[in-house]
Amino acid sequence: MIAALIVATAQASASLFAPPIDRTIEATTIAERTESGVTRRFESTRTLRFAALPDGYRVAVTMTAAGAAEDAHDPAGLFRAGFASLAGRTVTLRLDRLGKVTQIEDEMIVWQAILDGMAKLAPKGDGPENRVGATRVRAIVAALRDQPPERRRAMLASLVAPLIAPDLVAEGRAAATAPRAVRVPAASIYGRAELDGLRTVRAGRAGVEVRVSATGRIAVTAPEGETTATITYETLRRIDPDSGLVIESREHVQTLAPDGAIASERTSVTRLLGLSDTSNDGD
Repeated sequence: MIAALIVATAQASASLFAPPIDRTIEATTIAERTESGVTRRFESTRTLRFAALPDGYRVAVTMTAAGAAEDAHDPAGLFRAGFASLAGRTVTLRLDRLGKVTQIEDEMIVWQAILDGMAKLAPKGDGPENRVGATRVRAIVAALRDQPPERRRAMLASLVAPLIAPDLVAEGRAAATAPRAVRVPAASIYGRAELDGLRTVRAGRAGVEVRVSATGRIAVTAPEGETTATITYETLRRIDPDSGLVIESREHVQTLAPDGAIASERTSVTRLLGLSDTSNDGD
């Protein structure tokens, strides 16, 4: 019974992944991160063009614009800077019929370009702080260079993987209306925590919407002793039911210090343009 259900779900997902062929679509991402009153902003634009293959699809991804205000102290910003170094380069990926990445052409050349882009963020100068920062960047780049092949491919696949979700279309058409409890990981300036929350799936005229809302507490060592901070996590994904592509995704993570002040805040919004009229919808 379980095996039959898995097969049925896979078949349904396959029928719901139908990206536009030989049409250029555009993905824009805006990310902001605020810590200690300092806000850093990152914007990027990339185009995608799908072609049909006998066993799936090929997609050409071109980073057309990437501007960042990053520094070497933010690992996420460091990795974004690596992808920004691909600006003007076309990366070709092969997908199976479900939209899963199966191959990345010139994989090692692309990966080296990303590592080189990250290495450029190493602070220059002979000051102690610059030396520490440069050593840290070099250590991160070295660790990524030694990543196992499957982990490296997963990172490269992130150029398109977050934009493909035919399984959620299938789930949206069959989902019960009641939200279900979930446990999600979240990162904060105090470390990582597991948060309890609710996940809702709704199918409507504008597509399938998947929302997750969660909150939790994390231990903090303060001058006055052990206390806790609060993390809230909100995500939204809107999927086009005809193609199985994610036309909008939003993430908002906020950490409140023990005294209730905002210790850090992170937002990210990605939109897919040129797919259909719904790609320009608002909230």
